[in-house]
Amino acid sequence: MRAVTSSQGSIVVSDHEEPTGTGELITVTSAGICGSDLHLVASGLSGVILGHEFGGFTADGRLVAVRPTGECGSCPQCASGFPHTCREAAASLHGTSINGGLAEFVRVQPSRLVPVPDGTDPAIVGLVEPLAVVIHGVNRVPLIQGMSAVVIGSGSIGLLTASVLADRGITVDIVCRHPHQFEAAEKLGINAVAKPGVNYDVSFDAVCTQESLDACFNATRPRGSVVEFGMIWSSIQLKNQMMLKEISLVPSIFYSHNHEHNDFEDAVDMLVRHPEITNTLITHRFSLEESIRAFEVANDRQAGAIKVHIFSRM
Repeated sequence: MRAVTSSQGSIVVSDHEEPTGTGELITVTSAGICGSDLHLVASGLSGVILGHEFGGFTADGRLVAVRPTGECGSCPQCASGFPHTCREAAASLHGTSINGGLAEFVRVQPSRLVPVPDGTDPAIVGLVEPLAVVIHGVNRVPLIQGMSAVVIGSGSIGLLTASVLADRGITVDIVCRHPHQFEAAEKLGINAVAKPGVNYDVSFDAVCTQESLDACFNATRPRGSVVEFGMIWSSIQLKNQMMLKEISLVPSIFYSHNHEHNDFEDAVDMLVRHPEITNTLITHRFSLEESIRAFEVANDRQAGAIKVHIFSRM
């Protein structure tokens, strides 16, 4: 089969053995390129098939999204209903620790498969993972209809965050820089602004830099909350403004699933209810053989990309 790996900072498309062993064999339909993929490739990640935002068809024809994280099932975190903070969550992550979905086929443990309703556009399976990240982060703070929020950053995570907030009745602004971001926000019915206002109840940092974090603190009312998404790839400083306003800084990583709720199932539900999200966010589509070009576009701030997806079969 054909699959995508990286070596010394470069993307490689090459032949690999079809995966064997335990788990269900998934025929991948589509996979997204995440900002963390770009960072990991640049830092020298090698020896693993890339891709943690993906899904496809099971051997019996069911369309599924894949939760790329695992869990041990027995540690205190798993027992408490927080398997996303289990040590195995990242240690068994498709696309970084074990082979991922930028391939024609991948084997996945059945517990990680999330059903997608029949008749759904198969392209949505690559958006379920980032939307689950967003849903988990939004769930990290108490929100009531009528509250106000701002999202700093209008890439895929920022636009998904604003969409979830609007769906829950929160008054939301999203800060955009580029014309294609303003256009995407308009298509999603989200209020796009060039600069944030002040005194929002909650601010969401979808960029994770010093500049974006400071913007969140500036925009948040006293005793409000700032939610930090994803990974911080360079050092940041916490400043006294956070202290003087008693702002709660809330980190959010991965997604949760227990007997009460499942962020992946909620993400599937939202994408099915709002097909405009898929149509708006997937701005660039490439075949598996075009993966080198796909990563170039995803890494080019001038390309106008929001979400770049690679399709095993087009």
